[in-house]
Amino acid sequence: MTAPEQPQAGVTSREPPPVERFRPADLDERDWSRLRATCPVSRVDTPEGGEVWLVSRYADIRAVLASRQFSVSPIDPDRGTGTAEANESIFQDPPEHTRLRGLVAGPFAVGYVGRYQDTIRAGADLLLDRIREVDGPVDVMEDFSKPLTMNVISEVVGVPEPDRALFQRLSDQLLVPLSEAQGVVALEGWRQLNDYVRDLIAQRRRDPQGRDRPDLLAHMIRAQEEDGIVDDVELATMVLGLPVAGYVSTANAIAVAMRYLLEFGWLARLRGEQEAGLRKQFVEEVLRIQSGDNGESMPRFAAENVRIGGVLISKGDTVVAPLVAANRDADIFSDPEVFDPHRPNLGRHVAFGFGIHRCLGANLARLELRIAVDALVECGMDFVMLEAWKAVPWKVNMLGDRFPERMPVRALPAANGGE
Repeated sequence: MTAPEQPQAGVTSREPPPVERFRPADLDERDWSRLRATCPVSRVDTPEGGEVWLVSRYADIRAVLASRQFSVSPIDPDRGTGTAEANESIFQDPPEHTRLRGLVAGPFAVGYVGRYQDTIRAGADLLLDRIREVDGPVDVMEDFSKPLTMNVISEVVGVPEPDRALFQRLSDQLLVPLSEAQGVVALEGWRQLNDYVRDLIAQRRRDPQGRDRPDLLAHMIRAQEEDGIVDDVELATMVLGLPVAGYVSTANAIAVAMRYLLEFGWLARLRGEQEAGLRKQFVEEVLRIQSGDNGESMPRFAAENVRIGGVLISKGDTVVAPLVAANRDADIFSDPEVFDPHRPNLGRHVAFGFGIHRCLGANLARLELRIAVDALVECGMDFVMLEAWKAVPWKVNMLGDRFPERMPVRALPAANGGE
């Protein structure tokens, strides 16, 4: 079998980055309870001056995310569906989505990601050991959650360990705030990341053992060589896009977990609690409630006239179905603003989205969060927050993820050794 030619110098994933998320104006300040009671499907302004439909009920949000009557691409009036703009990412409508997601679904299945459990725990323990040695403040984001999640996704994808600091720097350069997303910083970061991924693919193809490794890159190269179901541009886009999409959101979830461990006393409660399964319930409640502190589902576009919540949405209209609204619907989650790992219906949260575009990395993200919480509970340290959570400045990056600029804490020996 003749191996495909190496990617040429000009072959990269599309630029600027595909499918930028957006949020309606003051989305975080919406009174979801009032909206659900008075106008559950409403017209709202966007920061750019346009209008979109905003859906606020749990059932309606799931209906939008699951329905094939909604496209993930703006409707092209000349073609009647889809978009004329190129898109090689996994975030497309079927059949392209079916083909690409089917290619990478296996390496993110729950049984497969479990093999990384020991590696994730070792990485978390190492970072906490380093924090233990610091005589002064540390930043949970920079010193724990971001390096942990970047190292994990790099391991899964196949980024060599010496390159991971560079990979994180370029990802951070790309994931700038929305106001800068089409600016020089983001575009240059995208080009540099493209160059790196292109070179990594070429290097792995030259490596006789490279195709036999258990990582995602080897899996995709084998699929390309054996079945020809992915081209070079799609391969580069997916290798680049999957880490970028999963790295910051999982790091944010760890930061949110840390907030509840410290500010609400859950660190001590989990250390002293003998209730079976409470840590897992804690993680699921973090996932439910952190959707307000993270990215939203991508907007959808009506591919035909369709009714949602009794409201007629016209073909071509944009619909925003926020995960934060679904996860705070009091008809599903009683007292939704209260953090309560014992709540009923916890398993119904949609922190990872819903339908065929549900987050591909959900199993990996959940595993990372569970292990991070275990490591923090068992590390033998207490932590003092040095800045109120609500006082920390937050930004919104080009994927719609809201992230704290910092989370300063001080580490202290735990009372009773953390038992």
